[in-house]
Amino acid sequence: MATLRPAAVFVTHGVLGAELARTVERILGPQTDVVVVSNEGLSADGLVDAIDAALAALSPGQDAVIFSDLAAGSCGLAVRRAGASGRTVRRITGVNLPMLLEFFHYRGTLPLDDLMPRMETKGRAGIAAT
Repeated sequence: MATLRPAAVFVTHGVLGAELARTVERILGPQTDVVVVSNEGLSADGLVDAIDAALAALSPGQDAVIFSDLAAGSCGLAVRRAGASGRTVRRITGVNLPMLLEFFHYRGTLPLDDLMPRMETKGRAGIAAT
C-alpha cells in the first residue's frame, strides 16, 4: 500500500488560512488534502473540537501537519490541545508562504522528519528586516 501524502491543516485567525491555501494554489496549482479551520466565532473548546473533527475526517492513517499563525494565540493554544486521531501529527507555528511552498512541494517525496526542519528553515529565511 502506498503511503499517503501528509495533509495540511491550517488553523488561523479569520480568513488567513483560506487565503494562504488560495495563494499556494495560485503558485503551485490545485492541492488536495488541505483543511482550513478558522477561529472565527468559536470558543477555545469549540476550536479544539473543530481541529479534532478536521483530523478525524482525514483518510485513515494519513499523517498531518497543523500550521497555526500564532504560537500563543487562541489558534496555537488550541492546536496544542487537539488530539492526533490515531495518526502522526506535527505542529508548526508562525505559518508563512515560504514554509508552505516547501511543504507542498516536498510533502510527497520527503518524510516528515526531514520536511519539518526544512519548512522551519524556509520560513525563517523568508523573514528579512531592511
